[in-house]
Amino acid sequence: MQDLLYLPVQNVLFNDLFDWTDVKQKCQQTTAVINTKGLKATSNKSGSLVECNEEQIALFRHGQKVYAVKEKCPHAGGPLHLGDIEELADGSLCVKCPWHSWKFDLESGEVKFPEGHAKMAVTYKVQVKDNGQILIGFEKFSEKYFQMDNDF
Repeated sequence: MQDLLYLPVQNVLFNDLFDWTDVKQKCQQTTAVINTKGLKATSNKSGSLVECNEEQIALFRHGQKVYAVKEKCPHAGGPLHLGDIEELADGSLCVKCPWHSWKFDLESGEVKFPEGHAKMAVTYKVQVKDNGQILIGFEKFSEKYFQMDNDF
């Protein structure tokens, strides 16, 4: 396996993420919508939508672990950051797309429901520094960084 390039997430720290294991957070009914470059956090009980390496990525916190998955559902393009996190019978975690209830394993991206489909969600490795900074692992820099404009 090749080494990954870990890039920092801007404007979101570990403690900013909704913790799906925290019973107190699950009971809160507040809503906060934040619109800043690179961050669109929605109401409680959802993931956080961030942009990193020119990709829209949904972040989810489950206890002390953070998961990152490409924002658009590979089935029909639904917003995965608005999906629920579910623990399956085998102990794995999945995100359930809010549009058609497809479930994707947060580690592998494999379709858990409905069965028998080969589509995969793109998942990313995540590191969290002691100060709460979140880093997402990529195989390479986005090609968009290397495209030149002809407006010189």
